[in-house]
Amino acid sequence: MKAFTVLIKAFLILLLFCTGFFFTEISTYVKSYISPKIQLNNTCHLSTQVCQQNDISIILEKDTLTPLQPSSISVNWPNNNADSLTITLQGYDMAMGNPTFKLLPNADKSYSGDILLPICTQNTMIWVGTISDGKTSINVSLKAEQ
Repeated sequence: MKAFTVLIKAFLILLLFCTGFFFTEISTYVKSYISPKIQLNNTCHLSTQVCQQNDISIILEKDTLTPLQPSSISVNWPNNNADSLTITLQGYDMAMGNPTFKLLPNADKSYSGDILLPICTQNTMIWVGTISDGKTSINVSLKAEQ
């Protein structure tokens, strides 16, 4: 019986070592499985040109955003009575967190707000994400350059 408990303890220690050694690979795999990437070809690319999906139109103040400099965004979402819209972004090529921005309604039933992206070590970065009213979401992408 004593040999069996020693064997179990040795197995658990070995399992703990392996889990610690491969933790980053395991966590990266789990994250990619849980939240699959938004494909760029399935997004509305945001710029100074109006991007339209269904009846929803979106326009940015600039074609290319600069990190740490706010840029305004306007969304015309007809027949929507939401108190606000939410933009959630994630880096396409690099994990940069998930910045979230709130767009508030205007008198003309459109929504507007500012996007302020964090600084990145890369000169150019693509961001993908969603604009949501809480019920419906639109996949979007935008480009940032230092």
